[in-house]
Amino acid sequence: MADEPKVPPGSTALARPMIARDLDKAGKGQLVYVGRDGEVKDPKGVRNRQAAAYVAFGGITAAGIALALSSGFPLLIPFYLALGGRFMGTVRAVKKVNEASVALSNGDALAGRALAEPVSKAWWAPGRVRALAELRVAIADALDGKGEQALDRVRKARSKLSPRLIQHQFSYYTEINLLTSLGRTKEARIVLDARGGVPNGEVLRLSYWIAQMHLGVAEGKLEIEDSELYDRIRKGLSMTAGRDLLLLCAWAYAQRGEHDEAKFAWQQARDREGSHRLDVAMPKLSEWMKSYLEARPELDQPEPDEDL
Repeated sequence: MADEPKVPPGSTALARPMIARDLDKAGKGQLVYVGRDGEVKDPKGVRNRQAAAYVAFGGITAAGIALALSSGFPLLIPFYLALGGRFMGTVRAVKKVNEASVALSNGDALAGRALAEPVSKAWWAPGRVRALAELRVAIADALDGKGEQALDRVRKARSKLSPRLIQHQFSYYTEINLLTSLGRTKEARIVLDARGGVPNGEVLRLSYWIAQMHLGVAEGKLEIEDSELYDRIRKGLSMTAGRDLLLLCAWAYAQRGEHDEAKFAWQQARDREGSHRLDVAMPKLSEWMKSYLEARPELDQPEPDEDL
Protein backbone atom coordinates (compact mmCIF):
# COMPACT_ATOMS: atom_id res chain seq x y z
CA MET A 1 0.00 0.00 0.00
CA ALA A 2 3.02 2.29 -0.37
CA ASP A 3 2.06 3.36 -3.86
CA GLU A 4 -1.28 4.97 -4.59
CA PRO A 5 -2.75 5.40 -8.03
CA LYS A 6 -2.65 8.87 -9.43
CA VAL A 7 -5.46 10.19 -11.46
CA PRO A 8 -4.17 11.05 -14.94
CA PRO A 9 -5.56 13.95 -16.84
CA GLY A 10 -8.14 13.03 -19.50
CA SER A 11 -11.10 10.72 -19.89
CA THR A 12 -12.74 8.04 -22.05
CA ALA A 13 -16.27 6.76 -22.51
CA LEU A 14 -15.23 3.14 -22.89
CA ALA A 15 -15.11 0.59 -20.09
CA ARG A 16 -11.46 -0.05 -19.25
CA PRO A 17 -9.42 -1.68 -16.49
CA MET A 18 -9.04 0.54 -13.42
CA ILE A 19 -5.25 0.53 -13.66
CA ALA A 20 -3.42 1.39 -16.88
CA ARG A 21 0.06 0.07 -17.60
CA ASP A 22 1.48 3.40 -18.74
CA LEU A 23 0.58 7.07 -18.82
CA ASP A 24 0.30 7.34 -22.60
CA LYS A 25 -2.44 4.71 -22.80
CA ALA A 26 -4.36 5.83 -19.69
CA GLY A 27 -7.74 7.39 -20.41
CA LYS A 28 -10.98 8.29 -18.70
CA GLY A 29 -11.76 6.13 -15.71
CA GLN A 30 -8.22 4.77 -15.47
CA LEU A 31 -5.46 5.30 -12.94
CA VAL A 32 -1.74 4.69 -12.99
CA TYR A 33 0.50 3.67 -10.12
CA VAL A 34 3.11 6.35 -9.49
CA GLY A 35 6.26 5.78 -7.45
CA ARG A 36 8.00 8.34 -5.28
CA ASP A 37 10.22 9.23 -8.23
CA GLY A 38 7.21 10.38 -10.24
CA GLU A 39 7.48 7.51 -12.71
CA VAL A 40 4.66 5.11 -13.60
CA LYS A 41 5.04 1.69 -12.00
CA ASP A 42 4.05 -1.69 -13.41
CA PRO A 43 0.65 -2.54 -11.87
CA LYS A 44 1.47 -6.24 -11.81
CA GLY A 45 4.52 -5.65 -9.63
CA VAL A 46 2.57 -3.37 -7.31
CA ARG A 47 -0.21 -5.95 -6.93
CA ASN A 48 2.33 -8.68 -6.18
CA ARG A 49 3.88 -6.59 -3.42
CA GLN A 50 0.47 -5.76 -2.01
CA ALA A 51 -0.55 -9.44 -2.03
CA ALA A 52 2.67 -10.34 -0.22
CA ALA A 53 1.93 -7.67 2.38
CA TYR A 54 -1.60 -9.01 2.91
CA VAL A 55 -0.34 -12.56 3.33
CA ALA A 56 2.41 -11.46 5.70
CA PHE A 57 0.08 -9.40 7.87
CA GLY A 58 -2.54 -12.15 7.90
CA GLY A 59 0.13 -14.61 9.00
CA ILE A 60 1.29 -12.32 11.79
CA THR A 61 -2.28 -11.87 13.01
CA ALA A 62 -2.97 -15.62 12.96
CA ALA A 63 0.33 -16.36 14.71
CA GLY A 64 -0.44 -13.79 17.37
CA ILE A 65 -3.83 -15.32 18.08
CA ALA A 66 -2.33 -18.81 18.20
CA LEU A 67 0.38 -17.62 20.57
CA ALA A 68 -2.18 -15.96 22.84
CA LEU A 69 -4.18 -19.19 23.03
CA SER A 70 -1.18 -21.45 23.64
CA SER A 71 0.42 -19.17 26.21
CA GLY A 72 -2.69 -18.73 28.30
CA PHE A 73 -3.25 -15.06 27.49
CA PRO A 74 -6.63 -15.07 25.72
CA LEU A 75 -7.07 -11.39 26.57
CA LEU A 76 -4.62 -10.66 23.76
CA ILE A 77 -6.94 -12.20 21.17
CA PRO A 78 -9.20 -9.11 20.86
CA PHE A 79 -6.07 -7.02 20.36
CA TYR A 80 -4.89 -9.13 17.44
CA LEU A 81 -8.40 -9.27 15.99
CA ALA A 82 -8.69 -5.47 16.21
CA LEU A 83 -5.29 -5.09 14.58
CA GLY A 84 -6.28 -7.38 11.72
CA GLY A 85 -9.63 -5.65 11.39
CA ARG A 86 -7.99 -2.23 11.15
CA PHE A 87 -5.62 -3.50 8.47
CA MET A 88 -8.48 -4.88 6.37
CA GLY A 89 -10.48 -1.72 6.97
CA THR A 90 -7.56 0.31 5.67
CA VAL A 91 -7.39 -1.87 2.55
CA ARG A 92 -11.08 -1.24 1.91
CA ALA A 93 -10.63 2.49 2.54
CA VAL A 94 -7.80 2.69 -0.02
CA LYS A 95 -10.04 0.87 -2.50
CA LYS A 96 -12.77 3.47 -1.93
CA VAL A 97 -10.27 6.28 -2.51
CA ASN A 98 -9.20 4.66 -5.78
CA GLU A 99 -12.81 4.20 -6.85
CA ALA A 100 -13.39 7.87 -6.05
CA SER A 101 -10.45 8.73 -8.30
CA VAL A 102 -12.04 6.79 -11.14
CA ALA A 103 -15.38 8.55 -10.68
CA LEU A 104 -13.71 11.96 -10.59
CA SER A 105 -11.69 11.11 -13.69
CA ASN A 106 -15.05 10.43 -15.35
CA GLY A 107 -16.25 13.87 -14.23
CA ASP A 108 -18.69 12.44 -11.67
CA ALA A 109 -18.25 14.76 -8.68
CA LEU A 110 -21.27 13.34 -6.84
CA ALA A 111 -20.05 9.73 -6.90
CA GLY A 112 -16.47 10.76 -6.18
CA ARG A 113 -17.51 12.74 -3.13
CA ALA A 114 -19.77 9.94 -1.87
CA LEU A 115 -16.87 7.48 -2.03
CA ALA A 116 -14.12 9.70 -0.63
CA GLU A 117 -15.82 11.85 2.01
CA PRO A 118 -16.63 9.03 4.48
CA VAL A 119 -12.99 7.88 4.32
CA SER A 120 -11.75 11.42 4.95
CA LYS A 121 -13.75 11.41 8.20
CA ALA A 122 -12.99 7.82 9.28
CA TRP A 123 -11.20 8.21 12.63
CA TRP A 124 -9.88 4.66 12.49
CA ALA A 125 -8.18 5.09 9.10
CA PRO A 126 -4.49 6.11 8.99
CA GLY A 127 -3.95 9.85 8.64
CA ARG A 128 -2.32 9.40 5.25
CA VAL A 129 -5.36 7.59 3.85
CA ARG A 130 -7.71 10.25 5.26
CA ALA A 131 -5.57 12.95 3.64
CA LEU A 132 -5.67 11.18 0.27
CA ALA A 133 -9.45 10.98 0.55
CA GLU A 134 -9.55 14.69 1.41
CA LEU A 135 -7.64 15.44 -1.81
CA ARG A 136 -10.32 13.56 -3.77
CA VAL A 137 -13.06 15.57 -2.04
CA ALA A 138 -11.17 18.71 -3.06
CA ILE A 139 -11.31 17.59 -6.70
CA ALA A 140 -15.07 17.07 -6.32
CA ASP A 141 -15.34 20.61 -4.94
CA ALA A 142 -13.40 21.93 -7.93
CA LEU A 143 -15.67 20.08 -10.38
CA ASP A 144 -18.65 21.63 -8.60
CA GLY A 145 -17.17 25.09 -9.13
CA LYS A 146 -16.21 25.55 -5.46
CA GLY A 147 -12.62 26.58 -6.11
CA GLU A 148 -11.92 28.36 -2.81
CA GLN A 149 -13.25 25.42 -0.82
CA ALA A 150 -11.20 23.02 -2.92
CA LEU A 151 -8.07 25.10 -2.34
CA ASP A 152 -8.57 25.02 1.44
CA ARG A 153 -9.02 21.25 1.33
CA VAL A 154 -5.86 20.71 -0.72
CA ARG A 155 -3.77 22.74 1.70
CA LYS A 156 -5.30 21.03 4.70
CA ALA A 157 -4.74 17.56 3.24
CA ARG A 158 -1.13 18.33 2.28
CA SER A 159 -0.31 19.34 5.84
CA LYS A 160 -1.12 15.74 6.86
CA LEU A 161 1.13 14.14 4.23
CA SER A 162 4.85 13.51 4.54
CA PRO A 163 6.89 15.60 2.06
CA ARG A 164 8.49 12.32 0.96
CA LEU A 165 5.20 11.09 -0.49
CA ILE A 166 4.46 11.64 -4.16
CA GLN A 167 0.94 12.83 -3.31
CA HIS A 168 2.46 15.70 -1.32
CA GLN A 169 4.30 16.85 -4.45
CA PHE A 170 1.25 16.46 -6.72
CA SER A 171 -0.83 18.59 -4.37
CA TYR A 172 1.23 21.66 -5.24
CA TYR A 173 0.29 21.39 -8.91
CA THR A 174 -3.35 20.99 -7.92
CA GLU A 175 -2.97 24.15 -5.83
CA ILE A 176 -1.39 26.06 -8.73
CA ASN A 177 -4.21 25.06 -11.08
CA LEU A 178 -6.84 26.06 -8.54
CA LEU A 179 -5.19 29.42 -7.85
CA THR A 180 -4.92 30.07 -11.59
CA SER A 181 -8.59 29.19 -12.16
CA LEU A 182 -9.53 31.56 -9.33
CA GLY A 183 -7.57 34.39 -10.95
CA ARG A 184 -4.99 34.47 -8.16
CA THR A 185 -2.09 34.34 -10.59
CA LYS A 186 0.50 36.05 -8.39
CA GLU A 187 0.02 33.42 -5.69
CA ALA A 188 0.09 30.67 -8.30
CA ARG A 189 3.39 32.03 -9.68
CA ILE A 190 4.95 32.03 -6.21
CA VAL A 191 3.96 28.40 -5.64
CA LEU A 192 5.16 27.32 -9.10
CA ASP A 193 8.51 29.10 -8.81
CA ALA A 194 9.06 27.52 -5.41
CA ARG A 195 8.89 24.08 -7.05
CA GLY A 196 12.32 24.76 -8.57
CA GLY A 197 11.73 24.03 -12.24
CA VAL A 198 10.67 21.00 -14.25
CA PRO A 199 10.91 17.89 -12.05
CA ASN A 200 12.13 14.44 -12.94
CA GLY A 201 9.59 11.66 -13.32
CA GLU A 202 7.13 11.34 -16.19
CA VAL A 203 3.94 12.07 -14.25
CA LEU A 204 5.43 14.85 -12.13
CA ARG A 205 6.84 16.43 -15.29
CA LEU A 206 3.45 16.32 -17.01
CA SER A 207 1.78 17.86 -13.95
CA TYR A 208 4.34 20.66 -13.93
CA TRP A 209 3.92 21.32 -17.66
CA ILE A 210 0.14 21.63 -17.39
CA ALA A 211 0.30 23.85 -14.29
CA GLN A 212 2.97 26.08 -15.87
CA MET A 213 1.16 26.43 -19.20
CA HIS A 214 -2.22 26.94 -17.53
CA LEU A 215 -0.69 29.77 -15.53
CA GLY A 216 0.91 31.08 -18.71
CA VAL A 217 -2.50 31.37 -20.36
CA ALA A 218 -3.76 33.41 -17.41
CA GLU A 219 -0.64 35.61 -17.41
CA GLY A 220 -0.65 35.95 -21.20
CA LYS A 221 2.91 34.70 -21.66
CA LEU A 222 4.96 31.52 -21.58
CA GLU A 223 8.72 31.74 -21.47
CA ILE A 224 10.01 28.38 -22.70
CA GLU A 225 12.33 27.38 -25.52
CA ASP A 226 11.03 26.07 -28.85
CA SER A 227 12.54 22.68 -28.05
CA GLU A 228 10.61 22.50 -24.79
CA LEU A 229 7.34 23.28 -26.53
CA TYR A 230 8.13 20.63 -29.12
CA ASP A 231 8.69 18.06 -26.34
CA ARG A 232 5.31 18.93 -24.88
CA ILE A 233 3.32 18.64 -28.07
CA ARG A 234 5.08 15.37 -28.83
CA LYS A 235 4.02 14.06 -25.41
CA GLY A 236 0.44 15.21 -25.96
CA LEU A 237 0.34 13.41 -29.29
CA SER A 238 1.47 10.18 -27.65
CA MET A 239 -1.25 10.25 -24.97
CA THR A 240 -4.79 8.91 -25.11
CA ALA A 241 -5.67 11.67 -22.65
CA GLY A 242 -3.54 14.36 -24.29
CA ARG A 243 -6.28 16.85 -25.16
CA ASP A 244 -5.57 19.38 -22.40
CA LEU A 245 -1.84 19.41 -23.08
CA LEU A 246 -2.37 19.74 -26.84
CA LEU A 247 -4.79 22.64 -26.40
CA LEU A 248 -2.26 24.37 -24.16
CA CYS A 249 0.33 23.81 -26.88
CA ALA A 250 -2.07 25.26 -29.45
CA TRP A 251 -2.35 28.39 -27.32
CA ALA A 252 1.44 28.59 -26.94
CA TYR A 253 2.00 28.32 -30.69
CA ALA A 254 -0.72 30.90 -31.37
CA GLN A 255 0.95 33.29 -28.93
CA ARG A 256 4.14 32.92 -30.96
CA GLY A 257 2.28 33.62 -34.19
CA GLU A 258 2.86 30.07 -35.42
CA HIS A 259 -0.74 29.44 -36.43
CA ASP A 260 -0.14 26.38 -38.60
CA GLU A 261 1.37 24.60 -35.59
CA ALA A 262 -1.48 25.88 -33.43
CA LYS A 263 -4.02 24.48 -35.90
CA PHE A 264 -2.26 21.11 -35.92
CA ALA A 265 -2.25 20.88 -32.10
CA TRP A 266 -5.89 22.03 -31.94
CA GLN A 267 -7.09 19.44 -34.45
CA GLN A 268 -5.07 16.65 -32.91
CA ALA A 269 -6.64 17.49 -29.53
CA ARG A 270 -10.09 16.65 -30.95
CA ASP A 271 -9.08 12.99 -31.25
CA ARG A 272 -7.99 12.69 -27.63
CA GLU A 273 -9.56 12.79 -24.20
CA GLY A 274 -9.39 15.64 -21.73
CA SER A 275 -11.15 17.58 -19.01
CA HIS A 276 -14.94 17.25 -18.87
CA ARG A 277 -15.37 20.87 -17.75
CA LEU A 278 -12.56 22.86 -19.29
CA ASP A 279 -14.50 26.04 -18.52
CA VAL A 280 -14.14 25.15 -14.82
CA ALA A 281 -10.69 23.52 -14.87
CA MET A 282 -9.03 26.11 -17.13
CA PRO A 283 -11.43 29.01 -17.68
CA LYS A 284 -8.88 31.30 -19.36
CA LEU A 285 -7.92 28.58 -21.85
CA SER A 286 -11.62 27.97 -22.53
CA GLU A 287 -12.14 31.69 -23.17
CA TRP A 288 -9.16 31.81 -25.52
CA MET A 289 -10.47 28.80 -27.45
CA LYS A 290 -13.78 30.52 -28.08
CA SER A 291 -12.18 33.73 -29.32
CA TYR A 292 -9.56 31.89 -31.40
CA LEU A 293 -12.21 29.72 -33.02
CA GLU A 294 -14.30 32.78 -33.86
CA ALA A 295 -11.28 34.30 -35.58
CA ARG A 296 -10.33 31.05 -37.30
CA PRO A 297 -13.48 28.95 -37.91
CA GLU A 298 -11.50 26.63 -40.19
CA LEU A 299 -9.99 25.07 -37.06
CA ASP A 300 -13.06 22.92 -36.59
CA GLN A 301 -13.25 21.93 -40.24
CA PRO A 302 -11.95 18.41 -41.02
CA GLU A 303 -8.93 18.00 -43.20
CA PRO A 304 -9.83 17.04 -46.83
CA ASP A 305 -8.63 13.43 -46.44
CA GLU A 306 -10.86 12.97 -43.37
CA ASP A 307 -13.94 13.17 -45.64
CA LEU A 308 -12.85 10.20 -47.73
